[in-house]
Amino acid sequence: MSASPRQPSDAAARAGFGTPEERARLKRRKRIGRAFQALTAIPVVLALALIVTLFVDVITDTVSWQVVEPEESGVTWSFAEGARLGGTWEHLVRLELEARGEEPATVLDDPEERRKFRLRNRVELLWWVDGRPFRWAVTNSRDDTVDDVGLFRGLRERHEILAGLEDGQQLRLNPWFDAAFFRKNASRTPMMAGLQNALIGTLWVIGLVILIALPIGVGTAVYLEEYAADNRLTRFIEVNIRNLAGVPSIVYGILGLYAFVRLMNLGPTVLAAALTLALLILPVVVIASREAIKAVPSTLRQASYGLGATKWQTVSRIVLPNAVAGIVTGVILAVARAIGETAPLLLVGAAAFIPRAPDGPLSTYTVIPIQIYSWVAENDREFAHVASAGILALLIVLILLYVAAFWMRRRFERSW
Repeated sequence: MSASPRQPSDAAARAGFGTPEERARLKRRKRIGRAFQALTAIPVVLALALIVTLFVDVITDTVSWQVVEPEESGVTWSFAEGARLGGTWEHLVRLELEARGEEPATVLDDPEERRKFRLRNRVELLWWVDGRPFRWAVTNSRDDTVDDVGLFRGLRERHEILAGLEDGQQLRLNPWFDAAFFRKNASRTPMMAGLQNALIGTLWVIGLVILIALPIGVGTAVYLEEYAADNRLTRFIEVNIRNLAGVPSIVYGILGLYAFVRLMNLGPTVLAAALTLALLILPVVVIASREAIKAVPSTLRQASYGLGATKWQTVSRIVLPNAVAGIVTGVILAVARAIGETAPLLLVGAAAFIPRAPDGPLSTYTVIPIQIYSWVAENDREFAHVASAGILALLIVLILLYVAAFWMRRRFERSW
């Protein structure tokens, strides 16, 4: 009987290779695979670390310890003493005026005096005042800030700072990002500065951007995907739309300055800004909408035609309803980009300060990024806290938009 060929051992057979050299090569390939996997994870970890660092830095900078010499009474009240359901502001103003020795009715009953008081004073809930937590105070624009210390340093040194206070001084833990921040307009005084007009201006601009870009962008996508013939002109349009999606935003600002502000004589208004930003996001909306429409299976179209539906009926009742998840997601992400733009709005005349909120498309305006830019340009430690509060507000808006995009995609997602 002839000798049988050499057979691999049981362990080698389980490994799939017979010789020690083959098993060594297999182990080496696995090690290389694990190393490559670890290398691909490094950018993700770095990105997450940078995002966390950004949020921590911004959030901690919205809170600071301040040594303040109040210009007025300097009286503070506990949370229970000041809080009133639906009437906290008036109740605290009444308490402050009584502490100053003034008659509350002279301010609260006179609309003009009430307006002036709002401009010069701010009702806020301080997290810590001279060792007592959560105290209501009415701060004044003429309050003198003796020192401003960061959150963590203040936590370490608050007892030493408190022991070194002079007569009439208070140590406060001041949250710059609070409800009063959204009720105040921009101001030369950090304590009185707020985001109200910039937030309203942003809502006006973005609302008009959606009204302009959504129908034009989706209509263009429907035409190119469902109606346009496959010829040189169509291919030329498609290539240029994709190229426009990568054009720097400042170029759109230059176009908006010439076409809308000067040529159409709109001036530095909400409408000029909305038209400029609509041009900026239009290529993104078109591309996202086309991809969503293209993802709808052709069998659905053929079934619709087989039942006697016209082209328009097929597009409006079959294609668009099944593509709505991708279209809405693309629009929301494009709008999120527009909200954070600064360069094109600087060119088309967004103001750093406006005395009142915009009330129409032809009003002057400011937006959150422009307001943040103006605060950072002040080169003042207290304005840095205000800018951080504005950045945090902008980040929250963007996060809400991304969450809405994710929810809308899951809500309207279709599987075939």
